[in-house]
Amino acid sequence: MKKLFLLIILLTFAGQSYSSELKSELKSNLQFFFKSLTENHSVKDFGVLPEGIEIIEGEGYRGIKLSVSYFELRVDTWGEDIGLLERFNKEKSDNDQLFAAINGTFYSSRGILGQVISDGKIPVWPKQYIAALPRCFLSTFRGLKGYQHWFIGETTVGASVLKTGIFDKVWFNGESSTGTIMDNAIGGGGWILRNRKDVHNESFDRQRFRFKTEDLKARRTVVAQDTDRCIYLLVFETGNSLHQIARTFAHNKVFEKVNDAFFLDGGASSCIVLNGKYLVPPLYLVDKARFSAIQVIKSDLTW
Repeated sequence: MKKLFLLIILLTFAGQSYSSELKSELKSNLQFFFKSLTENHSVKDFGVLPEGIEIIEGEGYRGIKLSVSYFELRVDTWGEDIGLLERFNKEKSDNDQLFAAINGTFYSSRGILGQVISDGKIPVWPKQYIAALPRCFLSTFRGLKGYQHWFIGETTVGASVLKTGIFDKVWFNGESSTGTIMDNAIGGGGWILRNRKDVHNESFDRQRFRFKTEDLKARRTVVAQDTDRCIYLLVFETGNSLHQIARTFAHNKVFEKVNDAFFLDGGASSCIVLNGKYLVPPLYLVDKARFSAIQVIKSDLTW
């Protein structure tokens, strides 16, 4: 029965004359079908987690919450044609402190669509293409004693400007010191929540993101931050519009302190790896995360 259903869906998609509403419904059905085939690890499968990390899950979303000082964030980039889990395992062999990763920002065959800084350097590859309009980003700053601080921001400037600390055209959701160094950044996303207000319409209006009708409720990779400066790395499953995601932040107790949130790449690229297993597995059973990711690394420093 499942094979027959899949064949019907695929044959239906072969036609090009269907309405966008019908395509949206068919795509959603196809995604839910593949999700039913995917092995989904329970929270217990990940064992006892270290202090400072917590699995967050609810109706339509799953991810992790990270507390400041216990973990560090690092932007990873790669040029090989491999997905997030394979990349994670390769990196883990060189760094046993690597604990989790989530897919990164938008990309095309030419490179990354957004700013990227990794370990204080601008990667040679993938190439970066910066939008002329302001886009959101996640950044980390290295403090004077080596501690890492996390910020969500918005800017039109490229990675080279962010790296050199010229912040005239940059907005941060907190006070960043010019005496610290931005060691990681990943950008290219659009707003969902800012100062605890639903501002998802800015993604369409001011930031001018354009999604096909069938993609308006696609999977979303979401980065959020709360008033304790904790970072949330989440995937909202198919069926959630940006407005519905904003409502989840506003009305769910687990997110009661979340002030700011934006989305990165989504759809089939969205997945999360935790300690060598998929916390959020690939949508179509094939890991399509490419070129960039946010890594979570256990910190050796104590605050």
